[in-house]
Amino acid sequence: MDTMGRNDSTLLSQLVELTSDAVAVCDASGTVLHVNRQLMAISNMARSALVGADIKDLIFSESFERAADHRLPFTLDGSDCTLMLKLADGSFIPVLARAIAVSPLRQDERSSFMKRLLPKGRVLVVMRSLEEQYAHNRQMQRVLSELQAANKRLSGTLSVIMSTVGAEDLPSLLDNVLNRLVDALDADGATVYFSESGGFRLRGASHGLEHDYVPEFIPFGAGIPTYVLRQSRSCRFSVVPAGEGPRYDPGSFYDLDARKSHKLRVQDMPPFKTQIDVPVFFGTQVMGVLELGWKRFTMPRPYDVNVLEVICDYLSIELVSLSTALRSRRAAELTRSLNHLRDTLYSFEDDQVLAWNELTMEIRRVLSCHVCPVIYDQRSGGYLVDYEGGSQVMLPADVDELFFSTTAPAARVGTSARERFSSALGCSQSVEDELKTLRLTRVDRTSRAGSWLYSHGLPNQGVFLDLRKISEGAGEVSELVEAEDGALAPLAPNRPAMMLLLLRDGSQEPIDDVEFDYLVRLTHDFELFAQNLMRRKETTRIAQTLQSGMRSSLGSVPGIVSDSLYSSATQQALVGGDFYTLIRLPDDHAVMILGDVSGKGVEAASMSALVKTALTAYAWEGASPVQMVRSLNTMLMSFSRVETFATMFVANIDLRSRSALYCSAGHPPTMLIRPAREDSDPGEARAGEIELMSTQSGVVGAFEDMAFRSGSFTFEPGDILFMYTDGAIEARNAEGEFFGEQRLRDILLEQSERGVDGLCARLLRELDVFTNSALEDDIAMVALRLDGQDAE
Repeated sequence: MDTMGRNDSTLLSQLVELTSDAVAVCDASGTVLHVNRQLMAISNMARSALVGADIKDLIFSESFERAADHRLPFTLDGSDCTLMLKLADGSFIPVLARAIAVSPLRQDERSSFMKRLLPKGRVLVVMRSLEEQYAHNRQMQRVLSELQAANKRLSGTLSVIMSTVGAEDLPSLLDNVLNRLVDALDADGATVYFSESGGFRLRGASHGLEHDYVPEFIPFGAGIPTYVLRQSRSCRFSVVPAGEGPRYDPGSFYDLDARKSHKLRVQDMPPFKTQIDVPVFFGTQVMGVLELGWKRFTMPRPYDVNVLEVICDYLSIELVSLSTALRSRRAAELTRSLNHLRDTLYSFEDDQVLAWNELTMEIRRVLSCHVCPVIYDQRSGGYLVDYEGGSQVMLPADVDELFFSTTAPAARVGTSARERFSSALGCSQSVEDELKTLRLTRVDRTSRAGSWLYSHGLPNQGVFLDLRKISEGAGEVSELVEAEDGALAPLAPNRPAMMLLLLRDGSQEPIDDVEFDYLVRLTHDFELFAQNLMRRKETTRIAQTLQSGMRSSLGSVPGIVSDSLYSSATQQALVGGDFYTLIRLPDDHAVMILGDVSGKGVEAASMSALVKTALTAYAWEGASPVQMVRSLNTMLMSFSRVETFATMFVANIDLRSRSALYCSAGHPPTMLIRPAREDSDPGEARAGEIELMSTQSGVVGAFEDMAFRSGSFTFEPGDILFMYTDGAIEARNAEGEFFGEQRLRDILLEQSERGVDGLCARLLRELDVFTNSALEDDIAMVALRLDGQDAE
């Protein structure tokens, strides 16, 4: 660049250093005049080696050819040219080059700057290395190829899984899985072996192995499946057939992961030279081994192993599902039967004969067995098996000795079977250990009872049920006798045992674990039913005693006409916590008490009796209503059972002054009904209205410092004081709507015109219509017509 001025040369050098591209300036013949650092970097050559060199010796065509006839290797119109840049070591890299020539211009078109910077005959060449771009393209191509392979594996995996949906038999399931698996992973074949008695049996092979030798059975201790079983992991193998190894050694297989070689018998040789073996687990148990192989030596890819493991996990579920489909359907059938029998026991608890008829007929139907009662024969003093058809055979020994005399416990349900059946019932544990008094045990040919039955030509496999005792320590037993239709019915207590033999003959399968668990649960339900029945009878006796001792009633008080009603929603208990009483006191006074103690049944009834007795005593002592309630609260708080509380309405009625004091403690507001009546003025009438006793206090028995308030009201002859417990207004219909206070007021106004007699019964009919006879709480109602002292 000796023709360029010093300043121009410096300016050009600074400009070309600013760009990230490689730049060279040469003359028209191709002699390099200047280069920047980027060009020196990508060419790995010093500036001294580049400046003065011929550009044609540095840049070649894509075919590595030098430009001929002193032509430059690139065009001078600024267009892109893909060329090869020669490096210092003689190698080449691809570059994208652009070049422009500074040609003579008209005087008015040439700037002084460009004239000084690039004098006439100079060429500016800009180059960019394409090596990184080509490397990036190659990387993208590899990634794309891997994505395509991954997509094929994914779609193949989904195809394998979806092909198993709806499979109804094992061969079609395995055929779909193996062939789709081969296609998805570009393998040459696939096989599956199931672990059976003594070894591994071939259960499936892909279509590509139809003409190859595939071992049909590999005994335990030999072959690749045994090795996989011992390793309990997925394995990649390289298989060397006999005669192909060094020195013509016998066949072997090489674990590519553990890097160990093992000998392999000729008869156990797989049809592959490279293969992946994946164990098929169910829980911790190996069900079999799936093999995927290639007939050439290759390195199996790790992600192929992952695909196989996923498929084997799913396959294990499908295999178990198919192999246990009948068992699952059986469990579902037994579950429905058990639910039906539960409903039968509690639906016909008042008709035990009908319940037993249903129970025995359902057992006979669902288990397809003979239901044979074991009954006591008073003449011989022993037990008889009453076989269907009328034949009776005397047992050779006592029941306990024949059926339960063994050092081993009665047959238990296997854990796996129990869990599967329990899940169908929505239960997580067996109830056999929960049986208190009733017993059952298996009977088969190996047992003493089974051998004896077999010797008498009777079915000899099944279950013996001992249902004699229904309450531990109660000393009560029952018996079964055969009814006219062949069903069994319980008789009175203190009679011989209630025992059943459920038997199947030799042409039927023995009662399995699921069916035995069904009988265990049925026995447990019967035990609970019997115990509940005994508790109900005892509770009924107690409730009847309490009811006879504390029956709610209204005393006769001159000047008061009364009507009352008590309806219990808890029919089993006969009585609940609601109570009421009307007490006649001297000097034309009366005390009305209506209350509700928390709870139901015997406990609520006994507490109601206590509360009612205490309030009556307070009334006779002359205490005011608020004093009565306050004293009762102090008494209840002295009890340790602080959860007991009560609501009540207590009124002291003065019939002379036609006034009353009351205390309403946590109770629904009492209503004073003033019926429609004609006034003294002719032609005028007063419409009916209801006044609420609005002075309210808290519940009794909840807090020691509860404040109780007193209220008062006056009445006219013929007014009706109506009291009720919360069961009336909190009754709901099918849509969940409350009966409510307003509805009660409207009906009372309407029904009070018909008088006080039967008013409570009419109101209860309205409640039954509203709730469709489905009251959920006890209801007590009292109506008092207050006529006053002058009433006849």
